[in-house]
Amino acid sequence: MQPKHATTLDADAIAKRLLGTVGEVAVLRIARSTRLTKRMRDVTPLALLVACISALGASTTNWIADILRAFNAFTRKAVRYKPFHNQLRKAAFPEFMRLVLQAALNNLTMPVLRGLPTSKLAMFKDIRIHDGTSFAVNDSLCKIWPGRFSKVSPAAVELHVTMSALEDNPIRIVLAPDKESEHHFAPDPAELAGVLILEDRGYQKRERFLAIQKAKGYFVTRGTKSIRPTIRKAHDLNGNRSRRLRSLEGKRLSWEILPRETMDLDIEWACDDGALYNGRLIAIYRPGKRNKKSFVYLHTNLGREQFSVDDVGKIYRLRWQIELLFKEWKSLTNLRRFNTAMPAIAEGLIWASVLTATLKRIVTHAAEQILGVELSTQRAAASAKHFLDEILRSILRGSLRVLRRALDAAFAYLHGNGRRAHPDRDRKTGRYSSGLCPIVSS
Repeated sequence: MQPKHATTLDADAIAKRLLGTVGEVAVLRIARSTRLTKRMRDVTPLALLVACISALGASTTNWIADILRAFNAFTRKAVRYKPFHNQLRKAAFPEFMRLVLQAALNNLTMPVLRGLPTSKLAMFKDIRIHDGTSFAVNDSLCKIWPGRFSKVSPAAVELHVTMSALEDNPIRIVLAPDKESEHHFAPDPAELAGVLILEDRGYQKRERFLAIQKAKGYFVTRGTKSIRPTIRKAHDLNGNRSRRLRSLEGKRLSWEILPRETMDLDIEWACDDGALYNGRLIAIYRPGKRNKKSFVYLHTNLGREQFSVDDVGKIYRLRWQIELLFKEWKSLTNLRRFNTAMPAIAEGLIWASVLTATLKRIVTHAAEQILGVELSTQRAAASAKHFLDEILRSILRGSLRVLRRALDAAFAYLHGNGRRAHPDRDRKTGRYSSGLCPIVSS
């Protein structure tokens, strides 16, 4: 995979990209295009953006007044609550935040992992993970964002996220009512040529598997227990050798007929339109409670000759990275139910939370590559209050020299406080065990 940015990576280059993406000129351009700003007033778009990022990224934020206090601290003004609230309640506010996030994802993210030259993962242009995360919003918003569990959470939203495992950041995010089917938001198979996509059970669909194969993409998708395809070939794993179990061939798949061992199956599965999906399904045996059988089903079109059952299992464990991303959003950037009945404010703060988490990761990834050390995005996000505000003040001032100095201080802090706790363990059982390794500059 070619580097997303071909220029030499250093603190000056990062500072220039930050000012070019979330600096005054770029942010004002977005604010005018969305009509958030028609005339410059006390609540300028850049100061509003900086206040949201600071309040959401470095402390527990429960009220809009918390963001206002951050705004007044950064600008040294004494703006009152009502004019500040009036800016946030504008219909343009969420679109403004969403477009700034989009610009950050387009201009600031970079590859931080790659497949080892000797790894089978080096054949993929990218490894993408897709899933969704949902949370409740104010009950009065139930007509706009109906929830799946109407008695408990009548109003809820879901963020449908496609993440690049190699960039360790999202590349596409869609906000929708939690009640909508997740199938509508899965990545288009036509965009997956040469790409490996990892998905959970909600995206198990025969027609989708066929479409990804037709587009020359690859997938590993978890399956549900209820499926009943026909077994055409069955291989059990005896040590390092595989043998056919002909007694299973021609039967409908079920946990009851499978032996208490991991199986590598070729299946035939009729689609609703009459087409036949012929694919590979790995049934990983897991002893259940009270000695009952339990299996994890993994659908894949990765070839058996090149990718063993163990290989596929390690690759699928990379899907956990998106769960860690969601945990970071909710625990460390205040992505949760905001106490507001105004849809524009609720949506705008959702995008602001995700933008905050993304900027934290961007700074951490830049530090990792410039310093040549492996850093933990979770540790960096948890301690962002010690370096984030100084970066934001520098962006607000618009000085490249001052921003460079703030980045140098942030990188020095992360060098001492943000290192991964167990890099050797990561290579044995963590995200590097599948064949990935970090990209660090020499």
